Amino acid sequence: MTGPATTVPLSVELADIGGLGDQLGRGGEATVHDAPGVRLADAPGPLVYKKYRAPQDRSDDLRRLVALRARLAEADRDFLDERTTWPLRVVESGGVPVGVLMRRIPVQFGDRVTSHVSKAMEWSIREVGFLFIDPARLGGRVVGRQVPTWEQRLGVCRDFAHLLDFYHRKLRVIFGDINARNELYRLDGRPSVLFIDCDGVRPSGAVLSAQLNAPDWDPPGGGPLGLYTDRYKLGLYVLRSLAPGAQSSVRRDPAGAAGVLDAEGMGLLTKAIDSSRAHQEQPTAEEWWRYFSKLLGEPVDPPVLTEVRLDRGFVVRGQPVLLHWGADDARTLDVVVDGRTTSIDARAGGGVEELWLDRSVARIDVVAANGLGEASAQVGPVAVIPPPRIEPVPVALPMLPVVQGAPVALPEYTGPRMPELVLPAMPSAAPTGAPRPFAWPDLASTSFPFDLTDLLLGGPALGAGLFTEPEGKA
Repeated sequence: MTGPATTVPLSVELADIGGLGDQLGRGGEATVHDAPGVRLADAPGPLVYKKYRAPQDRSDDLRRLVALRARLAEADRDFLDERTTWPLRVVESGGVPVGVLMRRIPVQFGDRVTSHVSKAMEWSIREVGFLFIDPARLGGRVVGRQVPTWEQRLGVCRDFAHLLDFYHRKLRVIFGDINARNELYRLDGRPSVLFIDCDGVRPSGAVLSAQLNAPDWDPPGGGPLGLYTDRYKLGLYVLRSLAPGAQSSVRRDPAGAAGVLDAEGMGLLTKAIDSSRAHQEQPTAEEWWRYFSKLLGEPVDPPVLTEVRLDRGFVVRGQPVLLHWGADDARTLDVVVDGRTTSIDARAGGGVEELWLDRSVARIDVVAANGLGEASAQVGPVAVIPPPRIEPVPVALPMLPVVQGAPVALPEYTGPRMPELVLPAMPSAAPTGAPRPFAWPDLASTSFPFDLTDLLLGGPALGAGLFTEPEGKA
């Protein structure tokens, strides 16, 4: 966290900051003025003077904040300067703090909008409270601000959590007065936030002087501000910015984000702001940062392979073997077989891949990767066997005797036989009512077609010679 000891003055005299420029802003306890005559070697860029309305009795607190920044490693100090308006010097008059010097807010964290008073175009800071407004109203004529996309909203949430995590773990301080106006956001490029009013932060674990809560941001149960209250207010910010609309700025029920966050996000949100839960269950700012980074496909850790297995150890050639895989925080998954690589989009976190093998292999390499590193595993071996073949097989068949011009003599059947069936006599269709014996007709002299029904029932002759009466019968 800290770098080489850096000797910088912690305070300056009011008389040494020179003439002040325009008043840039004002609040309940201070006004902010341009300080064009001030230059600091360790903090390049335009500076402003935050002038307290009344002298402060927080000289030691403010000096500690300036000293904390001076002890940071260069990369951490640059990060702090870029993302906050951290106190750079305490401005004193006769040894009493009357203000602080800070970095001027970059123009990227504001918009040029029409003033409701002068009707002229003026630059105005872009507070995170705008994200709580119904999008149709936010982009309308009255408010006139850019409406963020869903991904941009997630990006601002991620950056908010990242910066608060930097406060908690790197600087070991609490922000305290998180509200709709003490954080600004930008949407151009990578969405990010800027923490302002940083002269009110406190060392974590100790409250050296009282802090106030903004309306509708007070934590349940009251008590001193600390890590618990920072995490609670971060949860409120997530809820209100991701579910904007009417009454969103006072919303506290996590159910308002149902249908907006997935199951993991709803779990984090409920633990963060549900007053019935213990403080120990609250997600940290780091957990929120990791969650939003994962949602945006920008993991903050190297990938981890959670599953790599094959559904079988052998396969018939021409059939696939299935690779089951799972990976956390991976962007790509490379499957290497016999020197050939197949790349898969791994952002889904898991899946099943068909592998078509031409021959047996000793192993299959699986490599998950993202911009921060790789994770690898091996599976196998896999035996590939040829498919079965159908071959004609000669079968000897028995030879039946065939005699020229004579029927084939089949063996006599000696099995069980059905009882003889006796059919009742059928009535004759002859006019006399007596049955007439049947004689086969002389088909050679018969005209076709003939009536088969009359033939079988002994009806009248259909043609000459079709029926003949036996001799001796009238």
